[in-house]
Amino acid sequence: MRKRLSPRNERGAVIAEFALVFGVLFLLLMLFLEVGLMVEAQLVLSSAAREGARQAAVDGGWSSGVRKRIEDIADMGGLCVDDLHINVQPNQAAYGRPVDICLTYPYQIRSEVLRQVVPSVVDLRAEVVTRSERLDDD
Repeated sequence: MRKRLSPRNERGAVIAEFALVFGVLFLLLMLFLEVGLMVEAQLVLSSAAREGARQAAVDGGWSSGVRKRIEDIADMGGLCVDDLHINVQPNQAAYGRPVDICLTYPYQIRSEVLRQVVPSVVDLRAEVVTRSERLDDD
C-alpha cells in the first residue's frame, strides 16, 4: 500500500509549479501589452498617412503642408517625428493623377523581457494612394 504524502511534503511541488506557470503568464501579459501599444502606433501612423494624403491631394503632391500635417498627427499620437520616414511620389501631380504617401516608423519594443525573445525594433508601415485635386495654373 502506498503512503500518502502529507500537504507539508507537497509544498515544494506547488511552489515549483507556480513559478513555471507564473513565468509563462507574465510573458503572455507583457506580450499582450506590447502588441496593444504596437497596434496603437500603427493606427496613429495610418491616420497620419490618410491626413497627409488628403493634404497632398489638395496641394497636388509634396509640400511643406503635407510634412507638417503628417508630423502633427504623429506627434499628437505619441510617435517620435524624428524617426518617421515620409515618402511622397510624385513630388508634383496634375489633376487626377495618383499621389502615393508611404510612411515607415521603427517601433521600439519597450519591454526588456520581450526584447530577449523578439526583435527589439519592428518596422511599421502605412501607405495611402489618392488622386490629385490640384488644377493646373494656366
